[in-house]
Amino acid sequence: MGKLMSYSIFIKSLKYILIIISIIILALVIYNNDSFKNNKIYNEHSFKQDDFQSVKQVLHKPVFMGINKKKQPFKVMAKKATRLKESPDVFDLEKPTGELKSGTEKFFVKGDKGIFYKDIQQLKIKGNVQFNNEQNMIFNTSEMYFDFKKEVLIGDRKVRGEKNNSIIISEGFKVTNNGDKIFFTGKTKLKLANENK
Repeated sequence: MGKLMSYSIFIKSLKYILIIISIIILALVIYNNDSFKNNKIYNEHSFKQDDFQSVKQVLHKPVFMGINKKKQPFKVMAKKATRLKESPDVFDLEKPTGELKSGTEKFFVKGDKGIFYKDIQQLKIKGNVQFNNEQNMIFNTSEMYFDFKKEVLIGDRKVRGEKNNSIIISEGFKVTNNGDKIFFTGKTKLKLANENK
């Protein structure tokens, strides 16, 4: 009877010891698992500053809007705009277009590629560039530069302009006051339309 009693106490003690050991092991597993997860998250999401230097932001069909010195609105649009992290105010544009309103008239510029300097509100366009108004004035060239704040459009490449069936070809040009004043530079040829026909 004495052996049976001591055997029973031993089993009960062993049962309690195993339960306590199980609880301790479970607690250690949970603690270590959370610690492992946290370390993994911190390691996965800790980047060096150099990792962000070349990160690009791509915008699809962006629209940039502003106001010139005469409080007239303008906007620059594109099929796509890309900017690098180190130049947040400079956008590389694909199929850019620009629009400037002056009084009741609107002026438009478009081309294949462009760079828009948002902070100084300047647009440079290259490739099949066209500048026109809503009426009958059209200029075609390979590259031009538009300062929206100063309302100045400049080109130093060959340009062909048309208005009222008259044609002008020049080596360069400058348009100010939204088309009111146009200056041609370099060799220039002018062909006036014969209005008597």
